[in-house]
Amino acid sequence: MLLKYDLRETARYLGYKHGAELSEIICELIDEAYEELCEVINPRYIFKEYDFSRTDVGIIIDNIEFKSQKLLNHLKDSTSIILFSASLGKGVDDLIHKYSTEDIAMAAVVQAVSSSMVENLCDIACDELKEQIKGEYRPRFSPGYGDLSITQQKEFFSLLPVEEKLGVALTESFMMIPTKTVTVFIGVTKKCFRL
Repeated sequence: MLLKYDLRETARYLGYKHGAELSEIICELIDEAYEELCEVINPRYIFKEYDFSRTDVGIIIDNIEFKSQKLLNHLKDSTSIILFSASLGKGVDDLIHKYSTEDIAMAAVVQAVSSSMVENLCDIACDELKEQIKGEYRPRFSPGYGDLSITQQKEFFSLLPVEEKLGVALTESFMMIPTKTVTVFIGVTKKCFRL
């Protein structure tokens, strides 16, 4: 799977303001980082669709509660929910680590380009999901966003075999390794049409 990166998004991750012009040197570093990343990434994703119920303070999926008023509101018209995870693999972390000891500027560029690439993987995967699971999709919503605690990654991992299928470990502080990994909830609205 050929992944791309978004130059504007990459520049934003590097701290550039919207519309700022990038120097030729930065553009060359970005291109170099992208080429190296293409050699080491192992892009994969998994997903599972669930029914869910609503509570006053969040949602319940398969008897597991996710407390978040923002997630509850986000899923307002959704009839099912997809738990989704995507990862670029361990090679990205190895490359970032290599450059963090040799060339800190390049480490930052690799970090930014790979962040954009994992978003591209999510976009590609979601397009493929829409072919398999028909409906209207809500934007992605991740543990750690808004009032959904990052600690709920543990419950997320209990519902989706992220570690087994993608080789992603959850640390004691609920961060994911490899770091260029995403976990998200996606609300789906399936409409019935009367003839």
